[in-house]
Amino acid sequence: MKSTLVVLLIVVASASTVADITQRLSNYADHPFGSSMINLVSVNMKTGGSLNELKQLLQQIKDELIALTQLQDQESATFTRRSQVDLAKLQATLEQAQSDLDNQRQEQASLTNELTTLQTRVKEDQAALDRNSRGSNDAQARLDSENADFGTKFQDYSDAILACKEAQRLLLNLRGEGASLIQLTQDTKSNLIQTKENFQKIKEILEAHTKKSSLTLFQPIIEGLAEMTTKVNPETLNNVLSLVARLITALQEGQDQLESNHKTQVDNLSRLGDDLRNEKQTLQVSLATANNRLKEIQSRLNELDGLINISNAIVEVTQLNIQDATRINELEDQEYSNQKVSRQTEIDIVDRLIEYINQKLSE
Repeated sequence: MKSTLVVLLIVVASASTVADITQRLSNYADHPFGSSMINLVSVNMKTGGSLNELKQLLQQIKDELIALTQLQDQESATFTRRSQVDLAKLQATLEQAQSDLDNQRQEQASLTNELTTLQTRVKEDQAALDRNSRGSNDAQARLDSENADFGTKFQDYSDAILACKEAQRLLLNLRGEGASLIQLTQDTKSNLIQTKENFQKIKEILEAHTKKSSLTLFQPIIEGLAEMTTKVNPETLNNVLSLVARLITALQEGQDQLESNHKTQVDNLSRLGDDLRNEKQTLQVSLATANNRLKEIQSRLNELDGLINISNAIVEVTQLNIQDATRINELEDQEYSNQKVSRQTEIDIVDRLIEYINQKLSE
């Protein structure tokens, strides 16, 4: 009966202890660690364990919890530092990629503007080169025409001068023979007629390019020659000789003037040809330079297209990496905060139990 009473008292005391502890840890009733600690203390007290040893055990648990909290603080600080370094690197990569992208786009815009300007310049240079070619062809055609025209006119003058000198020789022979006193021979008469016809032909030929002052001498000569085909009058003969001499001088002057004008024309056309050739060389160099630059620009623009695509990809990937890293940091911070709160709760539970044990020891 007595032993039964003792057991009953122990059971009642244990129930009272559990109820008391549960009351003290009412705020942590649903906490797994709180439940474990209540069971630990309850079992110890049910089995009659030493309160001092239980207190030491609880203090040891508390010390381990504090050490674990400190370790988690250190690990969190290390993770935060590393995360900050990684984020700084990612941010630097992003800024560099964005800077590269901006520079590449600026270069692309500048080269595109230069490309448009050069394309206009190439069209203008090509048009100028075409005009130069037409001008060169025209100048050469004018020079060829001038040379051919000069050759014809110069020969006409030479033929006319030669005919005048032949006529002059014939007339001088007549004057030397005293033709006015003798009957004209058939040969002489034929020569005079031929000479008159020659002068008529020469007059017609020279009408296109000889001074009118020179042409006025032809008609009196022709008329004089016609008169002498029937009889030779010394006065007429001398007058015709005088006119022929003047005509030779006029024709020689005309030929000299023709040659002088031809030289001036050839010099002018030659200078024009030289200027056009120099202009052509300048235009060809300018056009070649522009075309080479166009190729360089187009090549660089193609390269920039690839670089811009790469920079865009780097920017996009880096932004995603920064977002991921930020989200991971936030999750880590939240987990660390939750663990810290949980660990502090566990320390508070142990403190409450130590207070309870101290109270029991003081009773």
